[in-house]
Amino acid sequence: MGISIFGRSWSSYDKPDTKVVERVIEKPVYIEKTVKLPNPDPYNWVVNQSLQMGRFLLVAITYPDCTNYEGKKIMVYENATINDLKKQRTVDPHFSSNKKFHSPIARFEPTQDGWKMAQKMVELLLMEEC
Repeated sequence: MGISIFGRSWSSYDKPDTKVVERVIEKPVYIEKTVKLPNPDPYNWVVNQSLQMGRFLLVAITYPDCTNYEGKKIMVYENATINDLKKQRTVDPHFSSNKKFHSPIARFEPTQDGWKMAQKMVELLLMEEC
């Protein structure tokens, strides 16, 4: 942003997406509106179900503000416990290589069948270790 005696100068990086037009407000009206987001908010989640199978954690989480699949996610984590997830306070269901946070190694359809498939996958991975 530059300085000008004639007004504000915007960089292409911080230029507003909308034009500011002159408005006259006779009477302020406040409308509170809750908007659900298509992507999960990693700070707003609830554990519905969890199962520790060896070094793997299966977890069913609901993200109340998320619209797809009613915010429900079934994920598998490796080398994590439910307490590890709760301690980090944010749980992002997307895959990540960030070593500071636990990231799922697999996601499944948020249904009973998806939960069963997640269990089968972990059983197979554990069998390979023997």
